[in-house]
Amino acid sequence: MFHISNGLIEATVSPHGAELQELCVRGQENLIWRKDEQIWNRFCPILFPIVGRLLKDEYTYNGKAYAMRQHGFARDQNFQLVDQSPTSITLCLTDNEVTRAQYPLAFELHVTYTLTDHSLEIKHGVFNPGREELLFSLGGHPGFHLEGTLDEFWLDFGGEYNVKQHLISGNYYNGATRDLSLNRRFKLSDELFASDAIVVKSPPFQSIGFGKNDGTRLLTLYCEDWSAVGLWTKPGAPFFCIEPWWGWADSMDSDGTLEQKVGIVRLAPLQQRAFSYSLELH
Repeated sequence: MFHISNGLIEATVSPHGAELQELCVRGQENLIWRKDEQIWNRFCPILFPIVGRLLKDEYTYNGKAYAMRQHGFARDQNFQLVDQSPTSITLCLTDNEVTRAQYPLAFELHVTYTLTDHSLEIKHGVFNPGREELLFSLGGHPGFHLEGTLDEFWLDFGGEYNVKQHLISGNYYNGATRDLSLNRRFKLSDELFASDAIVVKSPPFQSIGFGKNDGTRLLTLYCEDWSAVGLWTKPGAPFFCIEPWWGWADSMDSDGTLEQKVGIVRLAPLQQRAFSYSLELH
């Protein structure tokens, strides 16, 4: 495990999946979900090179078929330490024999955690060292621990927004949407997640606050350029996820090719791109 601290905030990161496992303000409880194999066996996984699930858990690239599990393989790979200071750490994953069996493209994925004042910035840097275009999706999946039931919590979207929720059937988008009104005190409940996650594509907001009905504001997640956001929990489970995404799962009518996958990010040879979000603690 790797530990970083700025005297106020402390964070713990595992080399396995470069996964954030603890985040707390000095003297307070860890805000990250306490992993439970019987409920949800992750803490804060990194989703790469896909977000969500592929139709039939497979895709084709250049006419060849490949199998890949939901959310990709980065969360199950061991990252290498690149750099560390008292307040920051960078880990890296590159393509290897295991990844190339599922995904034939060369890549470098750097993940940097940096503590600044009351915030943790999480930056994902993707570099294409290959000779062909790199096609991928990427996402964060932080899970936050709940003390109490979900209906004791709310989300703050920084304003009032009328958006389209993209509906899901069996892990895939079914093509239907429904109107959803978001505001500065959006009440949470298990009923909202009875079928699956709430997904909003091209979010018109850049932050989501998370707090309790007693007025306590736990944190605010900021993201300036996400292509989608997912809100998810399992009804009755003591965790809640706010997920910044660049890409999303397949639709039920997807053609199964990586080249035509909706929401895919394209990166030319020898180019790099950064994807960031931050967690401000209150």
